[in-house]
Amino acid sequence: MTNFAVIGNGAVGSVIANELKSAGKNVRLFGRQEQQIILSMPQQVKLNVTSLVVNQEKFDYIFVAVKATRIAEIRSALIKMCHPDTIIIVCQNGIGQLLQFNMAQSFQAAVYISGQKNGLQVTHFRDKKLILPEHQLMHQLKEELSDTELVIEVSSNQLTILWYKMLVNLGINTVTALSKNTAQIVEIPELRELVQSLLKEGILIANTHGESFTHEVVDEIMAIYDGYPPQMGTSMYYDTLENRLLEYDFIQGEFYRLARHYQLKTPVLDTCCILLSAYQYKKH
Repeated sequence: MTNFAVIGNGAVGSVIANELKSAGKNVRLFGRQEQQIILSMPQQVKLNVTSLVVNQEKFDYIFVAVKATRIAEIRSALIKMCHPDTIIIVCQNGIGQLLQFNMAQSFQAAVYISGQKNGLQVTHFRDKKLILPEHQLMHQLKEELSDTELVIEVSSNQLTILWYKMLVNLGINTVTALSKNTAQIVEIPELRELVQSLLKEGILIANTHGESFTHEVVDEIMAIYDGYPPQMGTSMYYDTLENRLLEYDFIQGEFYRLARHYQLKTPVLDTCCILLSAYQYKKH
């Protein structure tokens, strides 16, 4: 039987683990410590979490659903979990971290799973989709998971999809983190204008880097935000509430670096990045 591991018992990891478990897969959910969490989808499901540091097993597929800021923290344990044919699926926000998963053949997913974790309670809001890059191994994984309720897509256009997801995260994650407020803030007219300006700058950067997004994407993404439950937070919103490091380097920071590289004028992004980097200042 194929052995699956999911590292990270937040919303993304918990939903993936639950769908694998519900389909009868041999799966283990790993976190910092042994505990039991409750996942609401909206029905409540209890999931057992195993401490990553005590694991001695090796796995065929490993879904990494911890934040990109924790890669170094899990690296030694992840190495021990791999055998020569292990496949790692990186389920994280951002672009650029895949090179750090050189202990096995690794692929980054564009993740569309929304939810939040509060203590031992995880609430799933919407979506159960992973978009994977075009590769024979990814088609094999899609077939392996065809009896689950996870929506698995394999796309030759996956890099563009990752950049689209980067744009989605750029807007809503930035303003919810800086305001420490939920998705309801997109109801504010002035805030909407700011987000639209930020998205336009993000599109300029992505297109200069090789993508070809139209400005209609701004309206598409704003419609996505409008579809969020008003009280839904983002990963960066919850990180600011817990005074944790943000995935800034892998999202806003990547846009900022590319803007500097291409000598683009991005005043809204620049201001947001100054404030986000100030939040990160001397945090560990």
